[in-house]
Amino acid sequence: MKFTLPKSQLFSCVQNVMNAVPTRTTLPVLSNMLLEGSNSKLKLAATDLDVSVITTIPVKSTKKGAITIPARAFYDILRELPECDVEIHMAENRLELKAERGSYKLSGIPAEEYPKLPTVNLAKEIKIPGVDLVGMIKKTIFAVSTDETRPALNGVLWQTSGSNMLMVATDGHRLAKMSLKNTKLKGLHEDVIIPPKALNLLMKLLVDEEKEIGIVFEENSIVFNLGETVLASRLIEGPYPNFDQVIPKEHDKKMVVNKEFLNGAVRRTSILANTLTHQVKFALKKDNLELSSANFDLGGEAKESLPCDYAGEPMDVGYNASYILDVLKQMEGDEVVYELGTPISAAKIYSTEKKETEDYLCLLMPLRLAE
Repeated sequence: MKFTLPKSQLFSCVQNVMNAVPTRTTLPVLSNMLLEGSNSKLKLAATDLDVSVITTIPVKSTKKGAITIPARAFYDILRELPECDVEIHMAENRLELKAERGSYKLSGIPAEEYPKLPTVNLAKEIKIPGVDLVGMIKKTIFAVSTDETRPALNGVLWQTSGSNMLMVATDGHRLAKMSLKNTKLKGLHEDVIIPPKALNLLMKLLVDEEKEIGIVFEENSIVFNLGETVLASRLIEGPYPNFDQVIPKEHDKKMVVNKEFLNGAVRRTSILANTLTHQVKFALKKDNLELSSANFDLGGEAKESLPCDYAGEPMDVGYNASYILDVLKQMEGDEVVYELGTPISAAKIYSTEKKETEDYLCLLMPLRLAE
C-alpha cells in the first residue's frame, strides 16, 4: 500500500493515537501503532488493552494493507520533519517513509498479532453536547481515588437515570458531585464507572467543546465518538458506594467567604504547613476566619485573617490545604459557602452562584487538629 499526505495532517492523527500507547508494557506489540488502509481511508489505532484510540483519515490509495510499527519512533520522525508531503509505502511488515530530503524505514510486527480493537455500533449512539460532558468531568475527576484496594473508587461514577445526569468522584477524604439537567440519556443505561485515563484523554482529544459527542454504551465498555477519532474504554466493575449517605443533609453552621481571598490565604499559609499533612487550621469566629499553619521541622509558623460572613459558635477545624485549593479551583462565582457541623464532620462546599440547569457541591473531610 502506498499513499501521500501532508506531514501536518498525518502528524495530527499520530499524535491523537499516541495517547493510547502504553509507556511500559510486557507485550511488545502494544508499543506499536496499527496502520490499516482500505476503501480510500487510512486507520491508525493504538491500545493498552484498557483504552483504545482509533482515528481515520482519507487517503488516495486503492490497495489494502495493514502493519504495526514502533509508535514512538514513527511519532518522533514525523515530529522532526519540516512541513512537506510525506509518502508512506507499506509492504511485508516494513514501512518506508519518504520526505523531501530523506527516507526512513521501520520494521513492524504483523497486524494479525495486534489485539482485537473494539467494534463500534454507531446505531446505538446518543449525542450530547461536548461542553456539558467536559464540564462535568473537570469538576469531578480531581477527587478520584488512587487506592487500588477499593477499585470502584478508581473511576468517576456516571449516572444517566432520572431527570439529571450526574457524575461523582471520591477518595474518602473529599467528594465532588456534579449534576446537569438530562433529557437525552434518561434511563438508557445503568450506572457506569469510567477510568480517569479515558476521561482525561477525552478532554485532550476534544478540540471543539461546542461540538456534540457521540456516546455508545456497551456491556463492559464505553465509546466516545468524536468524528474522525473514536475513544473506547473498559469500564470499572461496581458497585459504587452509596455517596448520598455521606452528604450531610443539614449543618448548623454556615460561612460565606470570598473565593479569591480564601484561595490566596490558603496558598500562603500552606507554605509553612506540615510537609506530610499539609494541614491549615481554620479558626472561625463571628465574621472572621483566621488561617494558621506550623512546620516544626522548619521552626516556621503562618497566620492570616480574612473577613467572612459567619454567625455560628466559634470553631477550630483543620483541612489539607491541597484539597481546599483543588475544590476552590472548580468553584464558579466570587463567593463560596462552607456548611459545617463539628470539627470532625465533613464540610459541604458550594458556590453562591447557582445555575438553574446544574448542581455542584464538594465535601471535604477535616484533619484532626494537633493538641
